[in-house]
Amino acid sequence: MGAIFANGDPAAVRYEGDGQSREFPFEFAVFAGSDVKVTVNGDEISEDVGITLNTSQSSGETGDGSVVASGGTVTFAKAPVTGADVLITRRLGLRRLSHYDSGSSLRADVLNADFDYVLAALGDVEAGFASTLRLPDGAINANGDGVSAQLPGPQAGRAIMWDQTARQLVNGPDSVAIAGAQVAGETASRAANEASAAADQAQTSFAGFVSQAATAVLQLDCRTGRALAYQDERRMPMVDAPGNVTLNPLQSGVVVRVSNGGRITLPACQPSRNGVTFRIFNGDGTASDITTVGLDVLRPVDGGAERAVFALPMRGDAVEVFCDGSRWQVQILRSGGPLVKMLRTQKQAIPANGEFIVGWDSIVTDSHGLYHAGYDGIANVPPGHYHFDIGICMELADQSVQGMVFVERLGAGGWNMHLQGVDTLPNGADGRKVLRCSGIARAGIATDNAFRVRVAHGASDTRNIVATSLASWFHAVRLSA
Repeated sequence: MGAIFANGDPAAVRYEGDGQSREFPFEFAVFAGSDVKVTVNGDEISEDVGITLNTSQSSGETGDGSVVASGGTVTFAKAPVTGADVLITRRLGLRRLSHYDSGSSLRADVLNADFDYVLAALGDVEAGFASTLRLPDGAINANGDGVSAQLPGPQAGRAIMWDQTARQLVNGPDSVAIAGAQVAGETASRAANEASAAADQAQTSFAGFVSQAATAVLQLDCRTGRALAYQDERRMPMVDAPGNVTLNPLQSGVVVRVSNGGRITLPACQPSRNGVTFRIFNGDGTASDITTVGLDVLRPVDGGAERAVFALPMRGDAVEVFCDGSRWQVQILRSGGPLVKMLRTQKQAIPANGEFIVGWDSIVTDSHGLYHAGYDGIANVPPGHYHFDIGICMELADQSVQGMVFVERLGAGGWNMHLQGVDTLPNGADGRKVLRCSGIARAGIATDNAFRVRVAHGASDTRNIVATSLASWFHAVRLSA
């Protein structure tokens, strides 16, 4: 029997069920059928299974009648199903096989069986230790200190780890902290991937600028799920629009030349179209404009009033419009206006010692639709600096008086005088004199953006603005866009 353990093979064998086989042999030594443990898919089987030992290969009988067998066969009453995990192992209990009486003779086969049982049991213990966590031989830490593998007191959900001295085990972070660390690690990994992808994109874009060879670049990054699309602006295609044209999002990046008083209609602005861009300019000087499908809002980035229609009234007026996902933003590239020219052609009475708003009855030019009838002036004026030139033709009488003309601006506190012109209205029946006022005024953002003209005189009687086709005027033009 000494040869049983010579090769140190493990006392276990595993099979996979095929739904037909009922018999499964094993070749490790056992001393009784009860020493064989049978499990199917991890569950121990004790019923409907038989164990037959290879007694013909036995080396003898033990003192209690046990047979030392070098193998056997496990027979199931019903074949394990296909794919079942069948495991046959040896499990030796703590017992003696023989009892030796004082003065009795020792039989070699009985003594060998006793030693074989002890060695087999020790082999099972050794195999059990081999599958457990344990310190290596002569275990010491990095400082040469001895270590202890004694477990700390159990705490729910805690990991077990070495302490800072690497000499003993302690309870570590709980599952929540570990999960948080995992999330932080994943976040850091994504950030690293995105940073790497951004660096790659920057290198690609830089190479495109340097080489000046490619008109467009499309780069897909599978790590971050992003796409970089770049089109060289110096090669933006031109689209002629001699009339009304509706643009398509797929045309993003084109330059549109609108003429013949055409209207450019932009596609609906929505999140999926964030970044769609068009450059549009007036190509012939006819009054053109821009609107959107569904009348989405057009918002000038210089702070001007939002509107549904954006005018391009003058030749060379150019804007760049881009969708931010909710509305169209308008960047003014070049603006030749607004330009406003209004006239007072009918007589208007200015009573004694009064100050009265001039009403304009002829709108000659209003490039951006700024005339406001309720104010008798202009309103919603785009931000910028404007030059105003005002002339009011007043009738003269036999009394010389002072005449004044004011340009008023509407601010947060109401109307206030912004520009002023003062002159003498000399005596002279049936004569006339033009009061002049000119200067530069600033239109603000959302406020200080409405203007009107007021006239006053110091006469004790009513004076009139003369009925004339050209002598009373209101001119305003933006100096900067």
